[in-house]
Amino acid sequence: MAAEYDTTRRKTKARYRCYPNLSIRQIGTVLQIAVLYAVLIGATSEEIGGEWHDKYLGHGTTHEQLGQLHYPYADLTPYKSKVQYTIEQKRNTWSVTPAYNISQFLFDKTITDKPSLPAGYLGIKNGDTLTMGPKVEQNDWSALLAQYALVIVWVILLLILIILVPFLAVCYCCFCCCRRCKRGCGPCDSAKDKRMSFICAAILLLLLLLILLGAIVAFASNRVLDRGLNEASDSVKRGSQDTCRYLEDINANLNHLFVYNYEELEAHLAELLNNAHNHIFLDLADTSESNAIEQLERIFDNMNEAKTLMRQVDGMEKELRFYTTQLRDGVRGAKRDVNYACGSLVTHDKCKDFLKNSEMEFVDTSTCLHMDNLPNTTNFVLGTDKIINDDIAMIPKLALRRFQEVGAKIEAAMALVIPSILKDVQDGREQFRMNADRISNQTEALISNIQLKTVRSTRSFDDVYEKFGNDRSIMNSLVCGCLFVIIFIMLIALMCGCCGRKGSGATCLLIGIILIFTMFSFIALVGLFYFIMGLVTYQGACAPVRDLDENAIFKQLDANIDLYEVLDPAYEMSAESAELRMSTAIKACRANESIFDLLLQHKLYELDDLRNIEVIKEKTDEDKKENIFDEDLSSVYLLTQEERDKLEAARNGDFSEFNSILYLRSMCQGLTPNLATLATGLRKIRDSITYNDKWEEYNKYARVSLSNEAYHLDTYNYEWTDKILGIMSAMKQKLSRVDDLVLYERRNFSNSIKVLVDAVIRSEEFIKTRGSEFINVLSQNLTDVVSEQIEMYKEGLITECSSNVGRCAPLAHVYYRGVDLVCYRLVDPMNGFWIGLLPAALLLLPLLYVAHKLMCLWRRLHSYAVPLAVPETGPSCPTCTGQPFVPPPTIICGGGQQAYCPCREDAKRKDGGATFNDSSSIATSEQNVNVETTSPSVVHPQIQIQIPDEYQKEALTQGQTPEAAVAAVFKPKND
Repeated sequence: MAAEYDTTRRKTKARYRCYPNLSIRQIGTVLQIAVLYAVLIGATSEEIGGEWHDKYLGHGTTHEQLGQLHYPYADLTPYKSKVQYTIEQKRNTWSVTPAYNISQFLFDKTITDKPSLPAGYLGIKNGDTLTMGPKVEQNDWSALLAQYALVIVWVILLLILIILVPFLAVCYCCFCCCRRCKRGCGPCDSAKDKRMSFICAAILLLLLLLILLGAIVAFASNRVLDRGLNEASDSVKRGSQDTCRYLEDINANLNHLFVYNYEELEAHLAELLNNAHNHIFLDLADTSESNAIEQLERIFDNMNEAKTLMRQVDGMEKELRFYTTQLRDGVRGAKRDVNYACGSLVTHDKCKDFLKNSEMEFVDTSTCLHMDNLPNTTNFVLGTDKIINDDIAMIPKLALRRFQEVGAKIEAAMALVIPSILKDVQDGREQFRMNADRISNQTEALISNIQLKTVRSTRSFDDVYEKFGNDRSIMNSLVCGCLFVIIFIMLIALMCGCCGRKGSGATCLLIGIILIFTMFSFIALVGLFYFIMGLVTYQGACAPVRDLDENAIFKQLDANIDLYEVLDPAYEMSAESAELRMSTAIKACRANESIFDLLLQHKLYELDDLRNIEVIKEKTDEDKKENIFDEDLSSVYLLTQEERDKLEAARNGDFSEFNSILYLRSMCQGLTPNLATLATGLRKIRDSITYNDKWEEYNKYARVSLSNEAYHLDTYNYEWTDKILGIMSAMKQKLSRVDDLVLYERRNFSNSIKVLVDAVIRSEEFIKTRGSEFINVLSQNLTDVVSEQIEMYKEGLITECSSNVGRCAPLAHVYYRGVDLVCYRLVDPMNGFWIGLLPAALLLLPLLYVAHKLMCLWRRLHSYAVPLAVPETGPSCPTCTGQPFVPPPTIICGGGQQAYCPCREDAKRKDGGATFNDSSSIATSEQNVNVETTSPSVVHPQIQIQIPDEYQKEALTQGQTPEAAVAAVFKPKND
């Protein structure tokens, strides 16, 4: 431990021997910091200082330090489009839109081959119009049907039904199928037949509703088709109008950008160039601090007004001194009298407490009452008189006149340069106008070409409408009318049958069945025709719109735009850029791109041509070496020595120390404590002095003295305090005005003149040594600014053209309106027609069966409801006739046995009804009954019925046999 301690100690001593003591080291640190600070401050000062000014960067002008541009940019007016495109009337197609969607779904799912249609079914006319092909004219559908199995199955099924249904109708009518209805037993089959009639009626109603829906869809589609054909010319006309408006808007936009905005730029540059000498002159004054001459002129020109104000201040100062002295002496006397009254006349504790606690003892000690430090305004007035009499105001005027001579030299030098620049700017106007005309011609030719081909495309399938258009609407209306008539008759039948008139209902059903047999083939044939035509036209006009790239038909229809008509004859065009198709143009417009994008992609116009427009001609190297301003300013002076001496004398005159601060620091608001409060306190003390016989004489004097001093304080406060404060306020206003007139940066007059004169001297030195160089730099900067602003105009023009000019969504809208004319107004309604018609026609077939079944049921139910005619003397069946029960006649059965049942007991009834043991049951259906005429009774092989005499007589009278009379009694009545 000892050895280690010694080592540490030796190291510690060595440290102290290597470094000086602590105080010396601290001094060294301070010196290092000082040197480093000086170096940093020096470097910062050099960085802050600019090339032309010790404190400011750039050219040293004030507007540069405020962040303003040396030469302002042109404020160009943006283009606002006011074009109003036609508004397409929105048609309500909600009733047929589902049919359109169904037809499109069916075609898209079944027609999947590429190409979708075999050759010969569609043709291209003039390269831009679809027509029906020769196979359609020849009615040759074999190739189309052979390509799609589902289509041929569907067509064959329809053809079989169309051919077969008329044969079924002939058989139905010739074999009296309508009369061949199975007979039934009322008691046995009535309940079951009623149930079946209700079920069949419900099914019939459901089928009628479905058929009605199809008929409505077909009728509405036919109306839409008629409306589309009628509005075709109006839609094309509106598309042409929108195209014209679009072209007018593009031309107006181009004219605004290339002509109107350039005229604004030209006017801005002309103003900038014509006032360039003033701008350079003012910048020279700003950088060289020659603006100090203007400040000197301001000060000395305002000296007369300052003199007038100072005279007014002089009078106010005297009044202020007088009134403050009066107030100070008055309150001082009041304090003395109060002290005497409280200290000598009375020994009242409240009086002493008042002196101790109130501000009465300090009422005259405020510094605001002492105007000893107020300057003598009379000396300032004499100083202004001397300045005015010495005509010092002419010195800055002469200096300004000399400085303006420099401005005249600048104007003369710029007059040699400005005209050539202005001429270049004016010549540039024509160049931009020519470019605007060129672009307008190209866009107009391009858009007109697109519009022409769009109009031609809208004429697709005109041959279809010309061929079938005259009879189409009549036939469609007739088909829909047939469906509505069938539906109407069937509904009438339902109403009659459900309301109890089943015979009439059955008759109406029979009429409806005959109409269905008559009209089915016609309706189905029309629907099949529209199916085939809709298939072909849909694949030709509608499907390509959604599949532009892959549809072979549209590739044939996708017309080339003749770019040789768009471009100038002298313009050279490559082979790949010459291929511009409608689909390409519409794709670009569908994305709402600018028409310039289309021009650029196909090299119809190069925006670099705008950049290559040379407005300001580039100077040669020799011209660049020449200075615009070559005047010698070394002999320029602003102030002569004599003038400097006069300014120095004026600076050191009687007015030299003037500054309003000399007055303001002596004028304050707190003149005295609140005198009204002190007066109130004195009156309270006076009232507190009580009567004392021994000291009554002294107390009386004390009360009088306190009352007088309270009155005096109120008088001083009223007469002098407000008046003194008013004088101070008026003096402050006038002194502030004098400061604004004759001081610079709130310095006193002497310092203001010194600062300004020094600035003028520095300005004079700057003009002599660096004035010409500074003027040349600003002049060259001016030409650069003109070129820069023109280049900025070009770039802004390119940006505006490529982004905002000619947004071609309206053009695409015109195109799709043409597609809408062909597809959504003409082709889709055709498909909607067969979508409604064919299902309705097919539903007529189950309707036939249901109607026939219901007709038979109603006939049977109608026969059940007819009462049976039975002999009055014979037996009666209450169940069958509804008559009161009558005992049955005596029946002689075979074998000599008697019984009440006319039927065999071993017979089985499967349909319910009366039991075999019920003696009141009588068959109501036609039966084979053998009647013998040899006896008055009817003999059956097994039973014998006694015939009343009345029926035998009636039968003989009418020429009938008794057997026929019996048969007539038991036979049911039909319609």
